[in-house]
Amino acid sequence: MTETAFHLVGHDEAMREIKTAFASGRMHHAWLLTGIEGIGKATLAKHIAGFVLAGAEKLVAAETHPDMLTIRRPTDDKTGEQKNIIPVDEALKVSTFLRKTATHGGWRVVIIDDAHALNRNAQNAILKIIEEPPPRTLILITVTTPGALLPTIRSRCRVLPLAPLEPAHMHTILHASAPQLSTDDVKALIDLSGGSIGFALKILRSEVLPLYRETLAILDGLPQLDIPRLHKLADQIARKADAESFDVLTALLTDRLRRAVHDEATATPVGRVDLALQLWDKTRATFAVADRAHLDRKLAFINAVTDIRAAV
Repeated sequence: MTETAFHLVGHDEAMREIKTAFASGRMHHAWLLTGIEGIGKATLAKHIAGFVLAGAEKLVAAETHPDMLTIRRPTDDKTGEQKNIIPVDEALKVSTFLRKTATHGGWRVVIIDDAHALNRNAQNAILKIIEEPPPRTLILITVTTPGALLPTIRSRCRVLPLAPLEPAHMHTILHASAPQLSTDDVKALIDLSGGSIGFALKILRSEVLPLYRETLAILDGLPQLDIPRLHKLADQIARKADAESFDVLTALLTDRLRRAVHDEATATPVGRVDLALQLWDKTRATFAVADRAHLDRKLAFINAVTDIRAAV
C-alpha cells in the first residue's frame, strides 16, 4: 500500500482488521505497524487515521487535521535531511496534543513514524502515554525494527504485521508514479525491490538501474575481468555526486551477493558457503567504510569488484 492520490493499494487485510476492531466498539488504543522499510506503513497509518476521523481525509492527507498529530524524525536545518533519531522534545509534543479537547468531541489520532528512531528518553515519554491513554485516543506506531523499542511499549500495543507488497500492487503503483517506464524496467524494479515500493522508487529516482545492469554484465564475465570497462563504470559511479545513488547501487550489489550466498547454501559444500559469506561480509564492510569515512567511491567500487573476482 502506498499513496497514489491518497488511494489505498495493498495491505487490504490489515485495513479490514482495523475496521473490524473499530466496529466492535473495543478498538485497542495503540497499534504497532511492523514491516520492512518502504512498504507503506506510514501511509497505511494515514488511511487508518482518515477512517477514524471520518469525513476529513483531505485534512489527514495534508497532516493539517486538528485532531491528528504526526511525530517523525526532525529535519536537520543545515543539511535538509532527516536526523537519525527522534529526540524527547518531539515525543513530548504528544502529551501536549492529548491535553487538548478533540474538535468535535470525537477521536484523536497520533502517528509515530519510524518509532525505532526514538531515543531512550523519547521512548519512555511515549510509554507513559500508552500506559494511561486518554479516552478515544488512537496511537499508530510504525516501526521497521520492533526490537529497537522498549519491551514494555511492544507489550502494550496490538501488532499489525505488514507483508512486502505483491508484484501486482507494485506494478499498479509504479505505473501510476512513472507511466513512462518500459515493461523491462518495471519488471526489474519489482524484482530488485523485494516488495518495497519505497526502495523501487529510490532506485528509479537515483537513476542507477543502467549502472547496476552494467555491473552485472562485468560480473558475468568473471573470472575474466574487463579492466577498462570496470574503470569506465567506476568513473560513471563517481560522477554521480549524490550519496543516495551510491548507497542504492551498493545495496543492490550486496543484495545480489546475499542471494548468491543463499544459492550456494542450497547447492554447494559448506566450505564454499563460508567463502561466499565472507565475500558478502567483506563487500558490505568495504562500502560501509567508504560511506562513513567519505572515501573515494570509485576506489571502493573497484576494490569490491576485485574482491569478488578473487573469490570466483
